[in-house]
Amino acid sequence: MYFTNTPSLNSVEAIMKQPPGYRQRGGGRKRKPYQYTKADCDCRLCLYYQKKNGCAVSVCPVLDIRLECGAASLEEAVQSTFSEVTHILFKRRLQRIYKGKRDGAYMPYQNTLHRKIFETEMLNLRSPDNKTIAALYLLTADHTLWSEARRHIQSGRIDLKNMHIGPASPDSYALWKAAREFETGEKQITLGELADREMVSDKAFRLIVQAAAAARFGKAVLKGTVK
Repeated sequence: MYFTNTPSLNSVEAIMKQPPGYRQRGGGRKRKPYQYTKADCDCRLCLYYQKKNGCAVSVCPVLDIRLECGAASLEEAVQSTFSEVTHILFKRRLQRIYKGKRDGAYMPYQNTLHRKIFETEMLNLRSPDNKTIAALYLLTADHTLWSEARRHIQSGRIDLKNMHIGPASPDSYALWKAAREFETGEKQITLGELADREMVSDKAFRLIVQAAAAARFGKAVLKGTVK
């Protein structure tokens, strides 16, 4: 029952009759989150950017957004992931690989087949978190690992606790240990091992640190490009 006699006043009266703090359900329009573009993420627009010295912070506070729209590089994501690491030999190796100019040093995938298998299997996973994405990235990069791991993906989940690999190369074993650590949370490989070139090749090292960046920032890292 309304005491007012016009539609507009009826609406006002209905609001006045609501209990304090009442929130009306429905009736509104659901808007999609704003999609940032490269132009939006121009570093010169950032509050931390200085005209003479460039960025004033060591780690970009909006790197995840810049990665998503393709404004940040894979190298930047990797460097940010390990910015607080103090292991000297590891840091030296990281700098050597990601500051060099060798062809393919910053490529997200091993090859076209790696990318194809990874992206296909991503569609089969059920709401994977970033660490699961990182584990899958490593498992699909190595033929020996993937031949065994593919049998441990069931109902959209990866179960590595019951997976065992037979004779494998040092690189395959390093990738397996890193993938298992991402998926189970159990410590499997140390920075000292990663810093040792005799234990872990440059190829395996690059894949592992890029997987670590994916575990932190998500699949957007794998769209990164060389600046």
